[in-house]
Amino acid sequence: MCDRPEHSERRPDANGCAVCAGRFGLIRYYSWRTPLCSRKCLDHFRARRERDRRWLFRFQTA
Repeated sequence: MCDRPEHSERRPDANGCAVCAGRFGLIRYYSWRTPLCSRKCLDHFRARRERDRRWLFRFQTA
């Protein structure tokens, strides 16, 4: 599933995981209607979304 050490940017035409572009296994995870291949990619996606949210909030208050 998600055994790549470095997560790549999502390719919009890919039929795979939104984080690593890997293939899906028996279980497919979703976050905000975004398909992910593993719990590891799900955690990475949520952490990245949280970092982006914090950055935008800091940018708006300045």
